[in-house]
Amino acid sequence: MTDRFSKKTSWLPLVILFLIACPFILSGCAGSSFFTTDINDRQIKKPVPKLNVVIMPKQHTDLSRYRALMIPVFMAGAQEQHWGQSVTNLVRSVVLQEGVFGTLELFPTNNPGDQEIMKQARDRGFDYLLEISMPPVIEPSGDSEGWVALHLQVISVDKGYSLWRIYGEAQLIPQPTLHCLMGQRAFVPAPSVGQGIVSITRQMAMVMRQ
Repeated sequence: MTDRFSKKTSWLPLVILFLIACPFILSGCAGSSFFTTDINDRQIKKPVPKLNVVIMPKQHTDLSRYRALMIPVFMAGAQEQHWGQSVTNLVRSVVLQEGVFGTLELFPTNNPGDQEIMKQARDRGFDYLLEISMPPVIEPSGDSEGWVALHLQVISVDKGYSLWRIYGEAQLIPQPTLHCLMGQRAFVPAPSVGQGIVSITRQMAMVMRQ
């Protein structure tokens, strides 16, 4: 009788431990919205850009009072053929939305030499040139990460020096497969290259408006 009772009581601490731990296990799964949302409801995470301001004006310059001429985005190799116009339009639209410059017109090509572009900008009454280049992009694929970066430069047409020079990059990170007590949820793809470009450009615009 005593042996039978001792065998039963030997399981008691484990049962108590499980009852205590169970709410925490379930709450951990619920905290990841595993039980409360559909698989398709998981949101793509917004890119978080990192900036490095290489050159900035010694005192605040309100660029919204000035006219700028944007040169189409320089890109590496075949990427410019595939994405050049789209990236240029995307960057320009964000800069316009953020109200960085009073006027932002687009130069038709990035092929002429620097002196010719500068001369045309000066002859047409622009105050600044906006130059942007984009290094080779790593496109995200499936559950693999991607990467995108931009170099931005604002050049004074009158004096020829750089007022701003900013480098920005963003990791395009997918959300991994979630494993839980009751099963798993599929990964969520990484943000697109376009979303990365928008996030970097917007962050750069915010810095220049401060």
